[in-house]
Amino acid sequence: VLERTKKDQYVFAPKTLQNLYCGNKFEGEFFKIVKATDTEAISFDDKNPELIKRAANVYYHLTIARNHWIQKIKSDYVLSLPQITVRIDITNAFSNVRHFKNAEQEKNFNNAWSIPDGETPSFVKDKIKWGKEIWFSPSKKLESRKLVKSDGNNPVHESLVLVKDPIVEYNKNAVIYQGLNILVAPAINNSVVLKNSLKSLGFIAILYGAIEVSKHADHWFMDKYYFIDTAMVPEIIYHEYAHIAMSDTMKTVHSVPVIEGMADYFAADIAQKNMMYDKLKDFSSNKPKDLKNKSYYHPYLEAEWNSTSDFTVSLLWQGRLAFEKFNQERARKNQTPIANYDDLVFQAHYHLDENSDIANHLTSALIDACKEKCEALRPGINLLNGVFERKGLN
Repeated sequence: VLERTKKDQYVFAPKTLQNLYCGNKFEGEFFKIVKATDTEAISFDDKNPELIKRAANVYYHLTIARNHWIQKIKSDYVLSLPQITVRIDITNAFSNVRHFKNAEQEKNFNNAWSIPDGETPSFVKDKIKWGKEIWFSPSKKLESRKLVKSDGNNPVHESLVLVKDPIVEYNKNAVIYQGLNILVAPAINNSVVLKNSLKSLGFIAILYGAIEVSKHADHWFMDKYYFIDTAMVPEIIYHEYAHIAMSDTMKTVHSVPVIEGMADYFAADIAQKNMMYDKLKDFSSNKPKDLKNKSYYHPYLEAEWNSTSDFTVSLLWQGRLAFEKFNQERARKNQTPIANYDDLVFQAHYHLDENSDIANHLTSALIDACKEKCEALRPGINLLNGVFERKGLN
């Protein structure tokens, strides 16, 4: 199976797969690895060695993820989950009424999904049910710039949006102040006032123009080609299992910043990496997520197309660092930890759902979780509020 070493490097190491049934195939008590829409598990004797490699890698890293959720997070929900079907090399899209969309309708590559359980409608003749599943589509090298669908998901546009409000407000106030000066002191040279006003209004116009132009510059900030074999990247496997582990409250049908950020947090907890999803030569070219990102909150981060942003996970990770530092100080005084921060984040998910946002719901959920889990309430809430303020959520 694949193990990361240094950045953009990896090794393949032999590992024992746990809890397998004695059936010469990738099926065990907790996971069954199948190809695409098949129902039978992939055989150890399959003629495709690449398929065997992906199946082994997914099975191994999913087992690590499950053990983490049971042993460290102590999730009763995960402990109660039945066997999960895991599909690799699947190009079909998901249908909530018939499980798979017809292959000719839509083909998917370079992606991974956590699929909710469901069943076909009552009027369907051949009625079927399916449980929670995880899908890994195959890798395909695509020209990145032709795939751009978002407007403004680049650092220049994001920076301009962040400074827009204070700059516009300042220049608007300058124009109003100059106008009031004319009313109060008519003797003031009107041409000078007009010139200054036009300068302020011109600056506002330039700023809005730059924001509009930069919205369409996303393709200049990405690699020429994009590809990712999701079944081979450990953190992606941990991320998808986190969706399953929190699906008791946060349904897996929505890709929104809070859900993705929470899954990123627990994937990072398992992977123990500050830079998540680093590209892997031969397997992925994707942009990494920085857990120590110091960017500030802005409402545009709530948009669905920003679900892949690292803001939410960096917010959660700053909380982790703050609690670790505070707990270390308490330990030096022979005091017990104020809280286990992983427990705090896990507890927060009970207060969240697939419609939750960052500014209102995630912050409130963390505060509520602290009320339920922190031994000392006031310092715990103060720590969280300090993190919110440092991330621009004040």
